[in-house]
Amino acid sequence: MSDFRKMACAALFACSAAARGMTDASADGLALVTGEFPPYVGEKLPQGGISAVIVREAFAAAGMPAPRIVFLPWKRAYSETGQGRFAASFPYARDASREKDFLYSEPLHLDHFSYFVRQGDKDAEQGRWQGKRLCLPLGWTTAYTEADIRKYQLRLERPPTLDSCLKMLDRNTVDMVSCNDFVASFAIRQLYGERSPFVVAGIGGQQTSALYLIVSRRRPDAERLIRQFNQGLASLRKSGRYQQLVQQSRDASSSR
Repeated sequence: MSDFRKMACAALFACSAAARGMTDASADGLALVTGEFPPYVGEKLPQGGISAVIVREAFAAAGMPAPRIVFLPWKRAYSETGQGRFAASFPYARDASREKDFLYSEPLHLDHFSYFVRQGDKDAEQGRWQGKRLCLPLGWTTAYTEADIRKYQLRLERPPTLDSCLKMLDRNTVDMVSCNDFVASFAIRQLYGERSPFVVAGIGGQQTSALYLIVSRRRPDAERLIRQFNQGLASLRKSGRYQQLVQQSRDASSSR
């Protein structure tokens, strides 16, 4: 057999294997990917965090096998989901650039974003923000802060983690951190206990935020997958199971 024919056969075999892999995944449970975003998701959290629990139960309520959930760094998780290597990823905020490449489920969570500042920093607390330093972890969307970044000419810092942002705020190397209230409260408690060195700024706070499961538009079954997941999620909400899971998670998070 010529080298060309060998290469062609190998390519055909690889394509066939990939197709079988997608079929097997559909039959035996989809592979999903997420990252570290406690208390929503985290590899060391019970059952992977509240988002992972809801996602599993939503698929089960839709009559589908429980998905396998993999934890990866967010950048890689996003990239590989976009390439179709994973069926879906979660939880993500919505923004225009992401919507070009992904379909969004109904919201997994509805919460709020606020600006956290140091106690005693009256300028930041009262909204005198011109030229202030804003910290937002690398990979997090700027959808909730873009208008304020432009309005106040904020200087944006992008360290790798929320913990880094909070430590920088405590050391006065940034002036503000924008974050989901639930996530920020959990992270602050882990770092500083019950005596938080931060307060929520009096303006710019309590923006409604939503987090979703996303599926790459490149997947041929993307619309069907989103539809099935949404049906399962709606079933959880209608039965009261969703509210029960969220309350259990919030009670557990506040006791840590």
